[in-house]
Amino acid sequence: MNFKTMMQNAGLPMDEQTAQAQWQAQLKEQNIQVANNSPFGPFWRTVEALLTKPVVQLFNWLATQLMPDLFIMTASRVALIERHGPARNVFIQAGVKAQGLLTFTRESDEGESSIVAGTAVVTDVLGDKVYKLILLQDVYFEQGQRTAYALAEAYETGAAYNLPAEAYRYFIEQQEGITVTNNDDWLIKPGSDDEDTEHYRLRIRNVFGTASRWHINAVYKQIIASFAVPIDNIEILTNAPRGPGTANAYIYLDVGPVPTALLSAINQHIRTAGHHGLGDDFMVYAMATNGFDITATYKLHDNSHAIQDDLTTFIQAAFRQNAAYAPTRVTHQTVFSISQLITQCHEQFSELQSIKFDIDDITAANWLPVLTSLTVNEVANG
Repeated sequence: MNFKTMMQNAGLPMDEQTAQAQWQAQLKEQNIQVANNSPFGPFWRTVEALLTKPVVQLFNWLATQLMPDLFIMTASRVALIERHGPARNVFIQAGVKAQGLLTFTRESDEGESSIVAGTAVVTDVLGDKVYKLILLQDVYFEQGQRTAYALAEAYETGAAYNLPAEAYRYFIEQQEGITVTNNDDWLIKPGSDDEDTEHYRLRIRNVFGTASRWHINAVYKQIIASFAVPIDNIEILTNAPRGPGTANAYIYLDVGPVPTALLSAINQHIRTAGHHGLGDDFMVYAMATNGFDITATYKLHDNSHAIQDDLTTFIQAAFRQNAAYAPTRVTHQTVFSISQLITQCHEQFSELQSIKFDIDDITAANWLPVLTSLTVNEVANG
């Protein structure tokens, strides 16, 4: 929305030339004669200093600062945080550190051993970063015990730490005879980023549908989004799955699968804590998935360094397995374009001469495409 053009079309002077012409027109209309009509004469220099420049500056400030901040669609982040959001009881969400259970296995069950709280567990390099978890409690192995579990927390806030199973598998300081990993459904509290401006804007706009407080879709989306689930990642079906008055919501995260603990927390809040409409039977589920076995074959330009690991991570990022890169991600009820993914691979890796995938575009319904397996093969030039 171009507020400056709108104000110009309304006849307001947005530049000094227009203002000057309007002053001239007013003088003529009032039949006022200026003896020295030169723009360099004392009269017009006085008008320019006292009126023209201040008025033009004021109108341009209104067009670029005040007017956009009056509307949610165009408001700046500061205006959303300080005015629009709080006025509608919607507050920006701070980032959260992921927490989950790690599984520790030792080679022998003889004797006792332990790992102290504060020990760091990390991933392989993903993109240009290693993701680190910190143990929040000591790990004890008793005589005859080979497996133990302990709570760990991400080193930083962010959804990027919500990695799938077996991503966290290395100690920074090696523990003799003990291995570590994160199993399926390891997350207890998913991590989230500081809410970005557009997600916050969507939540504020969504609240207009909740004004009546009837529990329509907008209300339930607002409730689910308060658990750091992006509104775009929520699909509600009101097709009475359990009879009249029943509905289901299906959700997914920007990175990694939806943990059972998150679903339990949301459903407890809605169903047990009473945040639902009178007579409503509303359940939240993880979005269904369809798995794909994908093979990518690529060639490099001559004298290029190896990119296989990074290319693999990039493709996995498109399927929401990490946030090391930012390709277009798969989503529900859309067409995921393989040709676009190829283009983005070329944009990311200048070493890439060509790349082919063994699948066509993916047309998703109310389900999310995921990787069952990914094979990335380099083919020599020649």
